[in-house]
Amino acid sequence: MSFSSGAPKFRVAICGAGIGGLVLAVTIGKFAGRDVEVDIYEAHDTITTAGVGIFVSRRTIEVIETLCLHEEISRASTNPSSSTRGSKFRKSDIPEGGFEWFSRIVRQGNPIHRQHLVDILKQHLPSSCTVHFNKRLTTYEKLSAGLLVLHFADESLENTDVLIGADGIRSSVRKTLFETIDKDLVDSSKIRYYTDPSWTGTLVYRAIFPAEKLLEMDPSNVSLGELMIVSLQESGQDGQE
Repeated sequence: MSFSSGAPKFRVAICGAGIGGLVLAVTIGKFAGRDVEVDIYEAHDTITTAGVGIFVSRRTIEVIETLCLHEEISRASTNPSSSTRGSKFRKSDIPEGGFEWFSRIVRQGNPIHRQHLVDILKQHLPSSCTVHFNKRLTTYEKLSAGLLVLHFADESLENTDVLIGADGIRSSVRKTLFETIDKDLVDSSKIRYYTDPSWTGTLVYRAIFPAEKLLEMDPSNVSLGELMIVSLQESGQDGQE
């Protein structure tokens, strides 16, 4: 589906060039063409991502297929062995060597390195999309005509018709939304609960370890043949990591 060609009908500003922001820009470009002008405002000087692997679920694969990205993402993904019926979780922080904790029968999908996914999405940004670097949103305001004015840390201003917050856990878009929302909708005494992220007390450590090194150290390690998710428990705590 595509609207008629010509001047853009309205502008969309996306704060954050992470996976969510990039996917949205690609989607708008595919289904709206040049009818919607997209501006991505990224706080850093390049498009990158933190972390390592990410699962591409079956539902997400359906979206990827619609965006015609499935072939490229499949080539960049790690394919678990055909014998894997689902993810296996192991308890591995005990002297005895650990044990299988539980397994999921339904496959979650194939893992892919986050940066590889971001690189693919960057290549498919539409010509109607402009990426602006070193633009950290601080707040925004809505004018009477419905136009949104964006305020950035470098004291610059930009206008847009629609604003999408994809700017992470410390989202300035979310913070401004709740600070300016109708007081009848949100208890003003609980604004910080919605705007300020707080630590839940849970830590998750992730890393990539070359299979070749693991093979040298432990040729019979179960992780070499199956997709494994390892659970560790910190001393003195009851919860699993």
